[in-house]
Amino acid sequence: MTTTIGFLNNILSSLVAIFTLTVILLSPTRLAAQQKELPEVTILTAVNNMAFSAVWVAEQLKYFEQEGIRPKITVAGGGALCQTAVVGRSAQLCASSTEGLILANLEGASLVAIQAHNRSLTLSIGVRKAIADEFKVTRKSPLNERIKVLTQLKTIGATSPGAVSEQIIKFLVRKIGGDTSKLKFVYLGGAELPVALMNNVIDAFASSPPSAEGTEAAGKGYVLIAFGLGEIPDLTDYPYLALMARTDWAEQNQKLATAAARAISRGGALFHTNPEQAKAALRAHRFSDPTKLDEQIFNLAYAMVVDAIPRWGDMNQDGWQKVVSFATGSGIIKDASKAPSAKEGVLWTNKFVGKP
Repeated sequence: MTTTIGFLNNILSSLVAIFTLTVILLSPTRLAAQQKELPEVTILTAVNNMAFSAVWVAEQLKYFEQEGIRPKITVAGGGALCQTAVVGRSAQLCASSTEGLILANLEGASLVAIQAHNRSLTLSIGVRKAIADEFKVTRKSPLNERIKVLTQLKTIGATSPGAVSEQIIKFLVRKIGGDTSKLKFVYLGGAELPVALMNNVIDAFASSPPSAEGTEAAGKGYVLIAFGLGEIPDLTDYPYLALMARTDWAEQNQKLATAAARAISRGGALFHTNPEQAKAALRAHRFSDPTKLDEQIFNLAYAMVVDAIPRWGDMNQDGWQKVVSFATGSGIIKDASKAPSAKEGVLWTNKFVGKP
């Protein structure tokens, strides 16, 4: 017959065993092993700027692992390289701008957007501070007055011929009836644009934060137009950056596609449900921690993009029609008769991202 003391000892032994097992299962080594057991998905981003904040927060807070995949996130060094890798099957997913997806579609590539992590264009147009002072314009000046300044510049920097950093300038100048043939562009790649502006090599450039914001913090440049603030209706409620996959891969790997789409959507949603936690996670991320990015630049860049992050990553036909219209109006689509349909199933789908 078991005594009371023996009974209590048995209970104590059981509790110790349960506690020991729990510690083992939840140990960093065990958790790391469990993560390695998850299927790996290679995700490329076009660049590493703050327009991809939803991706960085999802990575920092391990939302991908929570959704059931182990992400291998790498910066491709450009939208074209990002998409080419997915088309060539060396990566499964590409996070890049949607006008590039349209161009890929026109060239016959079978890519589809499965999630959007911006709801407006996030580019900022920076000019030399001396130019902003000369024309007496600020971010609060009427939009058309600021666009007119672009028609008076001598040299404008862009990443590469035909890139969105060039097309957005042409789009705005056409919007006020200006002659885009008089604009002079030089192509320097993304990393060289801020340096070129601060050394008076170029007068302006367009890039997502924190590039132009860094020149402003240095006292050399000034962010004249910040699209992320949503002041241009044609470029607001517009899926600017999207997660793209080969159509066949997405269909054959629906669980993996869904996991990636939902993880990034959760990263974006946090900016609305708990903005302080989202900002802290972004600040701690490897691309924007204090050793990489000055506090003033971080806060200015954050202010320029945060309003562009959607509550969830689903898309709609109206938003995609704006993408098609921008691609047509900016000259990315040379023949308007060949513009793709904005209907779901052609360029995009909500099949994988679902609802919150």
